[in-house]
Amino acid sequence: MVSRREFNWGAVAGLGAVTTLASGAARAAAQPVMSLNVIYPNHEGAKFDVDYYRNSHIPLAMKVMKADKVILIEGVPSKGAPPPFAMICHFEFASAEALAASGTAPGIEEVRADVAKFTDIKPIVMMGKTV
Repeated sequence: MVSRREFNWGAVAGLGAVTTLASGAARAAAQPVMSLNVIYPNHEGAKFDVDYYRNSHIPLAMKVMKADKVILIEGVPSKGAPPPFAMICHFEFASAEALAASGTAPGIEEVRADVAKFTDIKPIVMMGKTV
């Protein structure tokens, strides 16, 4: 049986959940991964151009920030209700130093200025690490 500590929720969206399961030994051997999570709360009349975000903004952000990996989670309606978030973006970095460097990287102002091209939503930003 898997304990609650070994059950890592990756994302919960509308119709189901993405989960990752690992044995205690596998989790103990893994190094923590640092993350930058950009969460776009949905609201009535919100503008969010998913195609521009995925095809233009994210490649620019990855190039400038030098993240190791990115996971995009687009909100979908559930039971007739709109999703609470238009998008959740999860950037992964190998270390706290790499994450810190991403915020001052040359070109980061261009990444920030690009946000207005795809959304009018003020994002919530959370730094984190795997546990």
